[in-house]
Amino acid sequence: MAVDELNLMVLQMAVESVRSLSLSFAEKAAEIATRSRGSLLFDVRIDGDAQVQRVAAIRYHGGQFGVLALDGHGLVTHYCIVNGMFSHYIAALESWHRMPLSMQAKMDANGNARLFVAALRDAGHMLGT
Repeated sequence: MAVDELNLMVLQMAVESVRSLSLSFAEKAAEIATRSRGSLLFDVRIDGDAQVQRVAAIRYHGGQFGVLALDGHGLVTHYCIVNGMFSHYIAALESWHRMPLSMQAKMDANGNARLFVAALRDAGHMLGT
């Protein structure tokens, strides 16, 4: 089994195991990262997208990333595994997420988050479908 298939299977099991828990999206993203043995890089809100309201990324070994997206109604978490071709979007959002809150308030991550989701859609990932 290829590494990407294994990572997707582990991510899927982690998502399914926390789906019904009464946690916020941020808490679920952190728990999914822990259960799937990855590192949560960011969790950001997306304004102005009718289909996705939050997106998070988890780093895995082998240069892969798990992506979680909360649908526009706040009910369904979509997920996928992506490779390094999205790393420039992920790096920008990770940098913003690591900033102190006072600096985050001065810099808007929404544009980068929307570009990331658009790139995922263009690449055929299920986000926003």
